[in-house]
Amino acid sequence: MTDSEQEVQHQESESKLIALRCALLVLFFVCFASNLYNCVYHVQVIVHYSEFPACEFTSYESLVLTVAILMQFMLVIGVYLVLTQKIRDLRVFIMLFFLAGWLQMLLILVLTQRYPIAHDVHFRWQEHRSLAHFEDWFGCCGVLGPDDYLLSTGQLPSSCFDNHSNLTKDLHYNGCLNKENGNSAILRYEFLTSLFQFKSLHCNIIFHL
Repeated sequence: MTDSEQEVQHQESESKLIALRCALLVLFFVCFASNLYNCVYHVQVIVHYSEFPACEFTSYESLVLTVAILMQFMLVIGVYLVLTQKIRDLRVFIMLFFLAGWLQMLLILVLTQRYPIAHDVHFRWQEHRSLAHFEDWFGCCGVLGPDDYLLSTGQLPSSCFDNHSNLTKDLHYNGCLNKENGNSAILRYEFLTSLFQFKSLHCNIIFHL
C-alpha cells in the first residue's frame, strides 16, 4: 500500500471517528433534553399532589425524579469525557452510566405498572378531557373522588355510577389516580429516555472500548 493510499485510509478512519463522536454528542444532548422534560413533569406531579397523603404514588415519583437528576449530572460528565477523550475515565463512566440507566428504567417500570393510570388521569384532567374510560374500567370517579367534579362543574357524570345508573347508592367514591395494578401497556413515553440513553451507551462502547 502506497503512502497516498495509507493517507486516504487514515483520513477515512478519522472522518468515521469524528462522525461517530458527533452522533454520540447528539445522543447525549437528546438524553439530556428528554431527562429534563421528565424532571419538570415529575416535579409538577409531585408538587400538585404533595398535599394529599392518599397519593402514595408520589413516593415512587420522587425516586424516579432523584435518579433522573442523577442522570443529568452523569450526562454532563459524559459530554466532558467524550470531548476531552479521557479513555480510562470513560470506561469507568460507561459502567456507572449503565447501572444508573438500568435503575432508572426499573423505577419507571415499577411506577407505571403499580400505578398504571396515574399519569394518564393527571394529564387528562389537566387538559379537561374525559375520564369516562377509566371510571368505567376501574370503578372510580374523578382524580381523587367525586368532589373533583362537584367543585369544578357542580354535577357528576354518569360514568361515576355503576351501570351509569346515576343513583347515589351506585356512586364510586374512590378517585382514579391511585388505582393500582391495572392493565397497562409496557411501552410508555417515559421509556423513550431510557431507550436514548442505552443507545448512547452502545455508541460509547463501540467508540471507546
